[in-house]
Amino acid sequence: MAATIMSNLMPEMRSESRGMVVLFPEPYNPKAVAVCAGHGMIMPSNSAAQLENADFDNNTLVLVMNQSMKQKIYESYDRAINVYTLGEFAGAGETEIADPYGRGIDEYHQCFEQLYVLIEKAAEIIRKNMEEEKDD
Repeated sequence: MAATIMSNLMPEMRSESRGMVVLFPEPYNPKAVAVCAGHGMIMPSNSAAQLENADFDNNTLVLVMNQSMKQKIYESYDRAINVYTLGEFAGAGETEIADPYGRGIDEYHQCFEQLYVLIEKAAEIIRKNMEEEKDD
């Protein structure tokens, strides 16, 4: 849902979703797809993809849902750089995103709303940084 929201708010920027444990390609969660569709956002028809060392470089920003994910990435990937929690990057401090997986549609709606607010703030920061880079 986060990548879909970012893609809708910043279509000029490539946004992708990666998983920490993807044992086999599987479609996105139908509840997440339905919640995004309810907000007029279409999730791509892609399957879940595993995060890999090759995904990290100086031009890649990795936003994760919570501090434990961030820690796990830095422990698991020797090329990991530019990894932030979404709350941290958006200026909301230690805000953590509750994983709705395995829960009801209401939890997916709540997660979407929380993501949307934080991604809106993150998009503003990214745009500001892009403008500053243009001016340099």
